[in-house]
Amino acid sequence: MRFRLFVISSILLFITAVLAVWKDFDKDWRRYQAEFNQVEASKTQDEIDAVKKSIENDPELKKLGSDLKSIEEKLATSDSKAKKIEFEAKIKKLKYDTYIAERNAKNTKSTIGALDYQLSRGAAQGSSTESVQAEKVKLTAEWEKQVEEATKIKGLLTSTEQEYKDMSKEYLDVKSKYDTKIINLDVLEKKLAAVKARPLDIQQVVLPKLNTVDRCMSCHMAANKDGFEDKKYKKVFQTHPNKELYLVKHNVRDFGCVSCHQGQGLATTKPDVAHGWVNFWDKPMFQGKQVQASCIKCHKTTDDIPAEFFNQGKDLVTASNCFACHKVEGIPAGLKNGPPLLQASSKLNSSWMVNWVKNPRHYLPMSKMPTFNVTDEDAKSITAFVLGSSDSNYGTKKGIVTNPNLAAEGEKLFQTKTCNTCHAVKGVGGAVGPDLGRVASKTNPDWLFNWIKNPKTYHPTTVMPNLNLSDDETLAIVSWLETKKWDNMPQHQVNLQDKKLVEQGKVLVKSLNCAGCHNIATQDGGQNCPELTGEAEKDIHKFDFGYSHLDPKRGVYHKRESFIYNKVRTPWVYNDFLKGRMPNFWFTDDQTNAVYTYIMGITAKHEEMPVRYIYKPKNVEESNEEVKSSK
Repeated sequence: MRFRLFVISSILLFITAVLAVWKDFDKDWRRYQAEFNQVEASKTQDEIDAVKKSIENDPELKKLGSDLKSIEEKLATSDSKAKKIEFEAKIKKLKYDTYIAERNAKNTKSTIGALDYQLSRGAAQGSSTESVQAEKVKLTAEWEKQVEEATKIKGLLTSTEQEYKDMSKEYLDVKSKYDTKIINLDVLEKKLAAVKARPLDIQQVVLPKLNTVDRCMSCHMAANKDGFEDKKYKKVFQTHPNKELYLVKHNVRDFGCVSCHQGQGLATTKPDVAHGWVNFWDKPMFQGKQVQASCIKCHKTTDDIPAEFFNQGKDLVTASNCFACHKVEGIPAGLKNGPPLLQASSKLNSSWMVNWVKNPRHYLPMSKMPTFNVTDEDAKSITAFVLGSSDSNYGTKKGIVTNPNLAAEGEKLFQTKTCNTCHAVKGVGGAVGPDLGRVASKTNPDWLFNWIKNPKTYHPTTVMPNLNLSDDETLAIVSWLETKKWDNMPQHQVNLQDKKLVEQGKVLVKSLNCAGCHNIATQDGGQNCPELTGEAEKDIHKFDFGYSHLDPKRGVYHKRESFIYNKVRTPWVYNDFLKGRMPNFWFTDDQTNAVYTYIMGITAKHEEMPVRYIYKPKNVEESNEEVKSSK
């Protein structure tokens, strides 16, 4: 019985050991490397076949090959071989004779030098030096003959070597031309052999100053290789996009990969693990162009580098006036970029305003104003407060009565005065100002007349110019615009005298920070939303996910990056538990990515980057010198 238990336990131990070794060996990076080696070998073989085909179809190369073969056959004859042997023997003897002649001349010269020393010493001592002088004269004459003999032999050696080279010149010239033609084939064949013999091994870059160890190249074998730009290759086997900029100027050996892309550089198991999309890893890899969020780590500004996606996000954030509500250390608060509402009651139809507050895009599909998550009752209370607290006495002209008979003339003036350059009417025209296709449901003739006559009396910072129209011209345009109504506009009754409704609206206007973008009576506005300083590195438990911790169908994951992205893309996705105040800007996926990239860049902590990595812009003189040297 004990023996059986021993055998069974031994077998189980053996199986366990085999499985442990296999699990350690069977890593994804090994499969990726093995597959890439096959891909590169196949690619190289295709290049070899293409070169061979071009060689076969090259008439000049064929002629060179034929000439080379003829010359080799000629040099292979017995006479040519004998002549070659004779030349080689003669050259060998002349080299030896040259060596002996030069050595004898050097020895004699050395002896003459010794005699010179004896002569100078004898002169100093006052002794006789006649015999020494005679010996020097004799040796000098002998030395001159030796030098002449050495020069003569050396000249003969040079001429003989030249004659030997001339005998092979035709062969060497043809061989050189032939080798030049096929050198690419030789290089490719050597490359193919190297690829086939390449072992599977971890590729690692250690960067102590960045506190980083990178093994990304263990799978991304082609990232730093030319020739794999084609999308037909798997993404993991493609050359890094814009390699000249990103990998030449940011050498992998100095910067690594995760310093820009983020991710878990040490991991070599599964892609999601290596890319950092796992629990408890703080910095998952950026997706695609999101990597431009890292540019700000070393570059104080992105204005002078090709970070178009980051700058697109910056422009969107500025246009959306995000910093009117959110504070980011080092970035000034947003300016009021919406129209003033101090005299809104003189302009706006209350029913229209309720619809606008509910969803501006129902009226203007491309409205810059975001959509707040408010109910009908909320919209009515906001309307009651804004209109009730504003000044209704706007404009010098009152009681404007439009004339339908002037509509045709007004339409013509709208064109001739180039109003359509900035304004569209039901989608036809410019996009600088709002579409006027339903403006009659929004406002009234009095306001329209006074606005067109002099826009700056209502909105001092408006970009709309004063066209210096006459009263008759203005009335014609207003008469035409009054025909542009919102068909079937939902109607709402708003009691501006309802104090409870007005007070409720005041609370909402303050809570939603409407005064951050608009001038509103009794409201100052301010950055009353969560501060974004350090948002890109904030602890996960500080984000309010509500009940939406994991919902792949809606793209929700319990990750900091997922929360920030979704807050920009669809902010109400986290409203299950508590209704959020952030409006929906209706960003496209590309716009959301750009905004996310910008936010992740400006709210990360970059003070730990070593000084040597911080980009130092060149001054004018250095830039000019660089330009000159590149020409």
